[in-house]
Amino acid sequence: MLELEKIPVLAEALHQRFDSRDPFQITTRLLEECGELAQEVNHFAGSETKLAKHGVPSKEKFAKEVLDVLRLVFQLVQYYDLEPELRQRINNTYQRCLAENLIKEG
Repeated sequence: MLELEKIPVLAEALHQRFDSRDPFQITTRLLEECGELAQEVNHFAGSETKLAKHGVPSKEKFAKEVLDVLRLVFQLVQYYDLEPELRQRINNTYQRCLAENLIKEG
């Protein structure tokens, strides 16, 4: 299982590094990181020309971009104090998927 419980801690560390809790700055960084994530998706799905230009795609770099996006999303969650609502939304969606037999519990 992913270690998602560490992401809020990492998000707080980002707050300290950038010394900013402004939601607009967080969102700007999030958009930048989403662009970098899109580049990695494009690289992995790329043509032979893309592979020739950029080389073999790196799962480590791809994972870094995913983490960057998740940390910034969690910065927004923390800024707006959405943890309880997010937790409830996740649980509700999980239960609905169970009820619809889209996933198996366990």
